Amino acid sequence: MSLPKKGSYNFKIEQYQCNVRKMLRFSFLVNTMLSAADYHSTERGFGTDYLNSIGKTWVLSRLAVEMLRIPSRHEVITVETWVEKVHPLFTNRNFRMSIQSTGETLGWGRSVWAMIDTTTRHPADLMEIKEGRIMDFVTPPDHPDYIEVPITKPVRIQMEDATLAREVDTFFSDVDFNGHINSMRYLDHILDLFPLDWHKKNNIKRLDIAYIAEGRPEVPIRIYRNIPSENAEDNSTDYGFKILQKLPENKEETEACRLRLRTIPLI
Repeated sequence: MSLPKKGSYNFKIEQYQCNVRKMLRFSFLVNTMLSAADYHSTERGFGTDYLNSIGKTWVLSRLAVEMLRIPSRHEVITVETWVEKVHPLFTNRNFRMSIQSTGETLGWGRSVWAMIDTTTRHPADLMEIKEGRIMDFVTPPDHPDYIEVPITKPVRIQMEDATLAREVDTFFSDVDFNGHINSMRYLDHILDLFPLDWHKKNNIKRLDIAYIAEGRPEVPIRIYRNIPSENAEDNSTDYGFKILQKLPENKEETEACRLRLRTIPLI
């Protein structure tokens, strides 16, 4: 059976996934996108179960998410995802999030994924897997499934004059199936830096993440934050963060990722 290039998956917003404002927590929002990516790649023969069987796995390298509205409790959202480009060492995947019943667009996502060898942790050549048949699922601009994504690619996150905000221990609940710290646990730890009252008065409009090295479990992470910058044009505020670990075998701290939040106050 021939599968469409684009995948479409529905997710109901459950109560346990929501914050104090009954809106979907941003880490759960991103997790629906990552789940959609997993479903899409699995259906087309490039999922993690197959890759693990040949000593490979997917890792998220960069991600940008920009929202028009955050969905609320009990709403059903549709996440569409498709492969925009494939290069030998990475692939570009896009997302559109909408309300299932009305088609209202909620937001967009752009991501970059790499395939790595699970033993060496080094990048693997995508064209060597199944004779490069991943190219069959690329959605070019002239294809009916193609959707123009109206947000910029993940930005370069500058971190001048960053200061230590918090050191956080990591445990079993931080670890994903790849054995490293789950990407969205970083976001949760960063959002915990803001007081509850701030969360009641602000929305996240855009998230940018750049992953640099795999985070190791049971080693504390150190969260650094720079001075927020304000944009008078749209009343938004940008916050920059970087997460580092002091690994026992290294003299210097190892940088795991950088993250930028663009937030807007509630009207």
